[in-house]
Amino acid sequence: MHIRWLEDFVCLAQAGSLARAAELRNVTPPAFGRRMQALEVWAGAPLIDRSAFPVRLTAEGRQFLEAAQGALRTLDEARLSLRAAHRADASTITIATGKTLARSMVPAWLAGLRHALRDDPAGAGFRTRLSTHAIHDALEMFTEGDADFLLCYSPHDLPVMLDDARYMFHPVGVERLVCVAAADAHGGPAFRLQAPRAGRRPTPVPMIAYAETLTMGRLVNQEISRRQLAGWLDVIAVSDFAESVHEMVRQHMGLAWLPARLIADDLRDGRLVRADAQGGDGGDLALDIRLYRPRAPMRALAEAFWGAATG
Repeated sequence: MHIRWLEDFVCLAQAGSLARAAELRNVTPPAFGRRMQALEVWAGAPLIDRSAFPVRLTAEGRQFLEAAQGALRTLDEARLSLRAAHRADASTITIATGKTLARSMVPAWLAGLRHALRDDPAGAGFRTRLSTHAIHDALEMFTEGDADFLLCYSPHDLPVMLDDARYMFHPVGVERLVCVAAADAHGGPAFRLQAPRAGRRPTPVPMIAYAETLTMGRLVNQEISRRQLAGWLDVIAVSDFAESVHEMVRQHMGLAWLPARLIADDLRDGRLVRADAQGGDGGDLALDIRLYRPRAPMRALAEAFWGAATG
């Protein structure tokens, strides 16, 4: 049973309409209906009288509503209490970000910010709590106030969507995705991405792909579609973890687009080499890296951190 099912059920009881409740919960009516059916299966009894309009709760549903509201209140109070206790340490900055950024970009970036704030009374000696998630979970953590900042990829064509009236961002860097493969015995790429040619029968090249849930996955798929490369690539593995894609490429399994920061040492030492027949950096994909904050004033440490990050 998921907490969001309880939140959906309480919303339905208040809205009196499956369609209206689905709209309020930002899901499609069919998806909302499936959630309610799953909740009823879990509860072991019908909770909603679907023959009535507006929708009414059954006797079991009214009994369950009271329990659901009580459970949500208890959980919310516990969360607020824990958050308050955690935030009591005024010297900690919490950043919601992704695993790849946390490894490839954040360490050097944070070291620079600590140096910049060393003489600032509001920011000297601060501690950092990194919370790594998939982008949707990181967004939720940030918008619910459980993180001071959100650090994420935001490509030009697929930007992160946040309410401009409530949040603002500053670009703190650019990541390049480089098409690479493991080096062969002669120092060239073990696999090479060839441009399609008219009248030439494609010989698919093995590729390690990102899951569509990742920003990098959507960007790479967009590039493959733009260049009409799908028929020339054989996706042999899919991962939602860039480091896993990296290691599979190092094991000579196929080519992939990988973050330049993540593979800098491999490129320098010749373990990985560029595999795009376009040559140079013409096939690189650019990903903006953005730092988001609320527009409302923050505590002194967070404001000092923002100032150093944007200065």
